[in-house]
Formats: sequence, structure tokens, C-alpha cells
Amino acid sequence: MCNGVSRGWFLTAAGAAALPFATSSAAVAAELPDAPRGLSAGNKRAAEIARGSRFIQSQYASTLHLARSIGSARLRGDVLGLLADPAPHYARKYPTDVSRVALRDALAAAGFIKTDDPVSGIFPPGTAGAATVQPFWSAPGSAYDSHHSYPGGLLVHELFNATMAEHFAKTYDAIYFSSKPVVDRDTVIAAAFYHDIVKTVVFQFNEDGTLLPELAIAGTGGHHCLSGAEAIARGHDAQFVTVLLSAHAAPSLGDETKVAQWCKASAMIAGVDPVEYGLLDRTGALAAIPPIECFVNYLSDHDYVFSVEAVHRVSPLVEGLAPYPKGSAEMRWWRHRVLSNASAIALYDALRHGDAEFKCAVSAAL
Repeated sequence: MCNGVSRGWFLTAAGAAALPFATSSAAVAAELPDAPRGLSAGNKRAAEIARGSRFIQSQYASTLHLARSIGSARLRGDVLGLLADPAPHYARKYPTDVSRVALRDALAAAGFIKTDDPVSGIFPPGTAGAATVQPFWSAPGSAYDSHHSYPGGLLVHELFNATMAEHFAKTYDAIYFSSKPVVDRDTVIAAAFYHDIVKTVVFQFNEDGTLLPELAIAGTGGHHCLSGAEAIARGHDAQFVTVLLSAHAAPSLGDETKVAQWCKASAMIAGVDPVEYGLLDRTGALAAIPPIECFVNYLSDHDYVFSVEAVHRVSPLVEGLAPYPKGSAEMRWWRHRVLSNASAIALYDALRHGDAEFKCAVSAAL
């Protein structure tokens, strides 16, 4: 106990606070699957932390509940399969080092990356040979100094965005279409889950607790276009890919060109012609009027607005409380364990109530 706050109470409250819209039929918690064999040392340690987190267990249960609620059998099966095994399919078109370098050079020639950018930014570990991809449920949501940068953070981030997508769809239908189901609920939920899935290979844990760096592609985080390429590689149509690629900018107010560029880059990575695929017209513009789902996906992908600030506020303070030397590997893993158990947002709220409450919340998370 710490000022009347027990570990069990705090973790339960943290989980509940993260899902204000969760349906009552969602499970309270679900045991995470066994980690696959062959994980790197860093990814293995992250999986062990995620598996021990009640917070991540509860979010995993809610993730499965929401994914299973997708009405389309095709989309439902695809999303569940993706969450169970996020091994990238886009890389299968490039089985040799020569073919991968050629793609890097083509992207550079198109102006999407720099000429000296590493091939590994397009093909991180896990995209070749027998390397094992870290589980979706233990991957981080972003870079070390950004949002959800802890084991299980990707799961929390995608669940939040997919939940918001569902509610945005309901709200648009209720206000503008007399509650008729005009906005496709299945598409916006699936797109939210799909959009960041390649972060499982882009952001991997090193043995010292740091994360792999992310390559920028077409002016945004590489995971964005790589996830678009993954959707193409898995057979999704041009409209779904355009919805997915609208997460970082809505196709309006001058940003249509950004979405078009991301469509072109994703098509290049996937090895398809963007015009023939139906993504772009022959002028390089989007081939069709963007559907409402594009704007819903953009609006729903804003969990980062608060969660980045939360990490910036609490991560240095958590590290300062670690019983390990500053900058050491054990300090980082201690920090990962605290955030995986509590989330930066719950700790941010505790910090608002003073240092004593913050320290109490950190202790409760251990």
C-alpha cells in the first residue's frame, strides 16, 4: 500500500481508464500467448515483460474482442491473422540482397528516401530468412522517446485508435445520416489495426533496452508506407489501402498530394503499378474521391497527441527513480517494466497530483 493505493487497484484503474468505450462483454483479461521461439534477446525480454503485465493482458483481451466484432469474414480473419502473426509479406518479393538494394535505389531515385539510407530501414530484421518477428502484443508503439515506447505499447495504441474509429463512424452516421450505417465500421476498425502493424519489425528492442531507429519514407515514418505495402501484399483493394494511408494526413486541404505520394511509395515497395492497382490516376493524383473512411482513419489516429506528451513528462522521472545507473541497460528495462504495467498516461495523471502520488503509482506498477 502507498497512500491507500494498492498495486492491484492501480493496475485495474489504469486498464479501465485506457478503455472508456469498451463494451461490457469484453473480457477483463486474457493470458497472452507463448512467445515464439527464436526471438532476439531484446525482443524476448520485452515479451516476458508484456506477459507479466496485467494492464497489457486486459488490453489484449479487449483487442481480440474488438477484432472479432468485425462483421466481414474476410476482414475479420485477415486482422486476426495479422495480429497473431505479423510477419511481413511485402518482403517476399525481395528474396535477395540484390533485389533489396535495387528497391532502396528506386525509392531514392523517386525522392522517397536518401541515396545513402540503409536497406535495413526498408527490410528490418525479421523480414528475411528464418528470423522471428516479435509478437504484436509485446511490440512498442513508437521510438524510445515517443508514444507507447514500452512492451505492449503497440497493442494499446492500436486498440485505442480502433476504438476511436468505431465511435467516429457511429457519430458520423448518427449526425449526418440519421443513424443509417453509411460509414463502413469494418473498414475503419481494420484500417486502424493495419496501419501500424509493421512497427513490429520497425521498432524492435535491442538487448540494452534501446529500440531500432526508424527510416523516414516519403516524408513520414517508414512504418506508414511499409504498412500500406503490407496491405497490398495481402491482397487488399485500392480503397482500403487509401483509407489506411490517410492516417497521417487527411486527403483534403492540400494534403491530398501527401496521401498520393504515400500510395505511390507503398505501391513501389509492394511491387505493383499504382495506376493499374487503382490507387492513382495517370496524373499522379488519387484515382477516386476519397471515401469518408479516409477521414475517420485520420481522426482516429490521434492517440499520439496526448501519449507523446505523457512519455515526455514521465519517462525521465521514471528513469530517475530506477535503482540502476543512469543510461544503463538495466535502467531502461526497469523503465520498460514500469510503463508496461502502468502506461505513461496513467502515470501522467498521477503526476498531476504531486510527486508523492507519482512515486506511489510507480511503486504500485512494480
